[in-house]
Amino acid sequence: MRSTKIFNNSAVAVITPSGQEAIVLGNGIGFRKRPGDEIDDSKIQKVYYVQDVMQRKFLQMLKDVQPRVMDAAERIIAMAEENGCTMSSQATISLIDHISFAIERQNNGLALPNLLLHETKLLYRKEYELGRRSLAMIQDCCGVTLPEDEAGYIAMHIISISVDQNAAYDVLKFVKAALDIIKQTYGIVLDHESIDAMRLITHLKFLAQRMFQNHSWEDEGMENMYEMLLDRHPQNRLCLERLDGYCQNAFGYTLNLQEKFYLLVHLTKIF
Repeated sequence: MRSTKIFNNSAVAVITPSGQEAIVLGNGIGFRKRPGDEIDDSKIQKVYYVQDVMQRKFLQMLKDVQPRVMDAAERIIAMAEENGCTMSSQATISLIDHISFAIERQNNGLALPNLLLHETKLLYRKEYELGRRSLAMIQDCCGVTLPEDEAGYIAMHIISISVDQNAAYDVLKFVKAALDIIKQTYGIVLDHESIDAMRLITHLKFLAQRMFQNHSWEDEGMENMYEMLLDRHPQNRLCLERLDGYCQNAFGYTLNLQEKFYLLVHLTKIF
């Protein structure tokens, strides 16, 4: 295939043998190339066919992306795929754009606090670790040190590969709100690194996933145990009422007795 436009050393627009417009990425694929030159197929790592508005936006975006940003993105994508996260065209486009904008913000002294960073670290440890390693790659390729908040943002891009990104955000939002309700109701500081707290957080994550999929958890024959656990702490009833109220108001979901029971099991371990 022949090139039609050289964006940088790692990105080239081409026309395929079938006559389709595409963008190909690969280390050194555009090095010393000019429009009309043959492209070395062995260097092609990614192919994006320009079929819709999103792909054309990608084409326009690449014009302004520095080669070193592309290099960093390629390393991050390779790392993610080595860890079982195959990135789609959409996720790749979004990641490249985010890195470019994050570097621009950092160079201009504009901070973008990640209000869900702590929850991302707790709920998506693998993806957060990949995000943290991504910052080192960006530093190496671009010479820019991004704050830890960006590790959380990059983790969200990686998370979006396997789940809908809006759903992942809603899970984080729910867990953060639920933990705030629990801490405020019982008037305590929760040790997020303790085993019991981590189990509670994991349970809240799975509860959120069931809630957003509208799958309630049915398990009969626990009414007596529920009442017994409910009476173990004077704030238990209030905490469940607040959690249930939040679920109803924010997501239109009502916690059933079984879900309240398992919440009490975890809360009892902590209090």
